[in-house]
Amino acid sequence: MKRPLLLSSLTLLVAPMLLSGLDRGTKIAFTVAPGTTLTKTYELTTEMTLDAFDMTMNGQAPPMVPEMDMSITGTTTMEIEDTYSKVADGRPTMLTRSFETLGGETEVAMEVQVMGNTQDEDTAMEMSSVLEGESVEFVWSDEEEAYETVLPEGSTLDEEDVEGLIEDMDFRSLLPDEEVDEGDEWEVDLTTLMGVFAPGGDLKLKPDEVGEMGMGGDGDMGSLGDYFNEDLEGEFIAVFDGVRKVEDVEVAVIKFTFELSNAVDITEKSRDALEDAELPEGVGEIEIESVDIEMAYEGEGTLLWNLAAGHFHSFEASGDFEVLLDQAMLIEAMGQEMSMEQTLEFSGSLTFEVSAE
Repeated sequence: MKRPLLLSSLTLLVAPMLLSGLDRGTKIAFTVAPGTTLTKTYELTTEMTLDAFDMTMNGQAPPMVPEMDMSITGTTTMEIEDTYSKVADGRPTMLTRSFETLGGETEVAMEVQVMGNTQDEDTAMEMSSVLEGESVEFVWSDEEEAYETVLPEGSTLDEEDVEGLIEDMDFRSLLPDEEVDEGDEWEVDLTTLMGVFAPGGDLKLKPDEVGEMGMGGDGDMGSLGDYFNEDLEGEFIAVFDGVRKVEDVEVAVIKFTFELSNAVDITEKSRDALEDAELPEGVGEIEIESVDIEMAYEGEGTLLWNLAAGHFHSFEASGDFEVLLDQAMLIEAMGQEMSMEQTLEFSGSLTFEVSAE
């Protein structure tokens, strides 16, 4: 009569031990300790080649359409120092960001052939930002459910200098909501990808000198923040690929693939850039009517997450990058006014390499 009671007692004792041996999954979360300071290094590289060029003047194909070859190479480098003063609910609630290094370079090589004449034009534009050497603070508001960007006392920046900045440079949006087992996958919200592919948001990177606006423009096709805005379409799939040691650090490996597209209007931005541009010889005035861009980005990458420290260890992504640029303008030259429309198709690659220590 006592045997069933004995078996029940043994079951109650043994069950917890058996359950404790089961794989409960891996928790990948942002758990940085308050007071931590991280130095983050970013390198973004774009390489583009002109595949097709078409032009009309006053709605008609010109007698001779120029043959044009163009290649664009752009590199952006950043070193950011983030100090997490307060952390709660899986996010910083008070963060100080120092922009230690913030710059870039764009090189445009162009060859234009018209009526047997060839003109070569190579342009290199250095990029800099008013934010370099400065600091800002991000303070979380529970009421607004958003970050407020605050200028430290004595800052030389203006409020407009910090508009469009994004707090999350930790890739938190790529993390799973729950514990995961190896092979588990999840879909990332596309509205969060500006912080991934346009790290830091609008960093106010601008060319130190604006060159002459010639055939096909000056290679300015908008910023990454324009492409990866809230209108982004496609999919971004992340997969947990297990845990391994890298440089004696135990990291969770998240691999991902993506296929993204967007259509953006940068007319106003192009008009602003034209105000400081040097017009070609013989051109009296240029009025930009429209500048529209279609973008496609398809590729893969890896996020390594430091499990003990609760922050990313490294991030890399690369893929095929395509841009279709349509622009329409009115040009006044030699006493005449004419309309011009140009379509340029580019293809190439966009690569990200990021690390934290």
